[in-house]
Amino acid sequence: MSSLKLDKYLSREELPDFFRELASALETGEGGELSCANEFKKMKFTVKDEYGQISLRAKIKSAADCVSEDIDLIPDAEDADPNAVPPKPKYKALKKRMGKSFKVLFKMIHQGQMPPKAAVEEFLSDSKLMVAYPGYGDPYYEEYIAACDAFAAAYAVADMDLLNETVDKLVHQKGHCHAKYK
Repeated sequence: MSSLKLDKYLSREELPDFFRELASALETGEGGELSCANEFKKMKFTVKDEYGQISLRAKIKSAADCVSEDIDLIPDAEDADPNAVPPKPKYKALKKRMGKSFKVLFKMIHQGQMPPKAAVEEFLSDSKLMVAYPGYGDPYYEEYIAACDAFAAAYAVADMDLLNETVDKLVHQKGHCHAKYK
């Protein structure tokens, strides 16, 4: 994930130009420092009038790392080790990521909407990775994975009633485990 932070002063007349550049970057993926804005996960803007100058602070988190258009900076495919295993994330970072994806799943399902496939896949993948960490609730891992499998099956057939039931079972599993291990 990539993050862009801007902190600049503009005149009141330049502010609309910034937002036009942002709109263009969102539509085309091009726009200099804003080129990755179209892949955003989160944007936050603060605009203040400070003694006649406009203070603009922006933070844009992108879903993927921004790739430079400079060919020399992109590693060659033949240089990459195809057998390389990506390193396991820190447990706390993994749990934080799981919390974000699960929040989306839980809210959308309880609003009667199918959650996005990417959120479901990320949550299920992270769940399998989580149970590979020993000492964080091992006695509950088997039951948790069974609940994840039931959730995946419900999602595969797009059964909203079953999704409601399985997502609530996951909440119960989480609460039960976290009561002893958090």
